[in-house]
Amino acid sequence: MTTLLPSGTAEAGRAHFSGGAHFSGHVGWHGGASVQFARPAWRSTWRPRAWFGGSVWVGSGYYYPRTYYYYAPEAVPSYYGSSYYPVQPTAAAPGVAMAAPVAPVAQPSLPSFGIGVFAGGSSVQNVQNREDTQDLGALARFRLTPGLLVEGELGKTSFKDNQRVDRRIGGALVYEIGAQNTFAPYLLAGLGVQQADVAGTFTTTQDFGEVGVGLRWALSRNLHLTVDVRAGSRKTIDSNQPDVVTNAARTVAPPSGTTGSDTTEDYTRGRLAAILNF
Repeated sequence: MTTLLPSGTAEAGRAHFSGGAHFSGHVGWHGGASVQFARPAWRSTWRPRAWFGGSVWVGSGYYYPRTYYYYAPEAVPSYYGSSYYPVQPTAAAPGVAMAAPVAPVAQPSLPSFGIGVFAGGSSVQNVQNREDTQDLGALARFRLTPGLLVEGELGKTSFKDNQRVDRRIGGALVYEIGAQNTFAPYLLAGLGVQQADVAGTFTTTQDFGEVGVGLRWALSRNLHLTVDVRAGSRKTIDSNQPDVVTNAARTVAPPSGTTGSDTTEDYTRGRLAAILNF
């Protein structure tokens, strides 16, 4: 025999549904489900809740009690669109030190001004014993940018036995490649003017231009060594050279600058300098 007994009730704001079934043979099952909806006046939010349960009865007195399962939507964060994993960093626990951010290492400043001395030699076109020269002088450098410097120079080149002495003043732009490094190659371009004194008998004034390459070695921030090679050309712009020049003077004499004659001479020179920077 099978009996179905439906029943239902309704209240204001509530609904209850239940049902049951009985089977002969001393085995019975009874189950029920209820859904409750409520909106109390004192709450600003409302959450649905549901209970599910049931019980089983078996003949000879065995009875399994009804088990209820409760589901609360607020127990699942993702139900409301939030995440299980926080997107913002959490504060450190008390007593736990936070690692300080590592600041980028600042490049040391480059010296802006330096003075130095140099020594070297030169080879001049159409001059006998051209390698037998001595070049001495002083220089000053001012740094315009990290790589670009301007250089001023006062120098004197003496030929063999002082048969000719060139005194010059000039300037150059120097560009260092990798100025922050200990070794920095550089390029240069310069110009200037000089006066050649030949054996105390006459003088010649020349202007010159030159280009070169070099290498700077920073022993420390304040002390630098440089070595460079320069090639250039000089042109006579004024001379009181007599028409007759003795043999000794002729071997080292610069161009006279007279009309119809060659007024230029080419040269190369090498220079080793020590510079004290501030």
